[in-house]
Amino acid sequence: MCIRDSELVTSLYNCTHKNNNLIRQVKIVHKERGCEVIYNKSVGTTNESSKILWNAKNSTEYCDNKGHSFVEEKLQREFGWVCIDEMNK
Repeated sequence: MCIRDSELVTSLYNCTHKNNNLIRQVKIVHKERGCEVIYNKSVGTTNESSKILWNAKNSTEYCDNKGHSFVEEKLQREFGWVCIDEMNK
């Protein structure tokens, strides 16, 4: 697990598709108070966009549930991405 300024990255999904240049990353971060789920879209090593999909001020479970569901149900099942949680291999 990665600790940065009172942040703890609990899951870091790196996802690829049939076109190996396309990468999606979903990061679940527990903060001193609360949490956030960050979604990055990249082509190769160039980060095209990043946004916070969900956050909570007093709960980490909320982000864990939303982040894992987004990866499993949306990215993998619906869109065919292959995702690996780099923090929990």
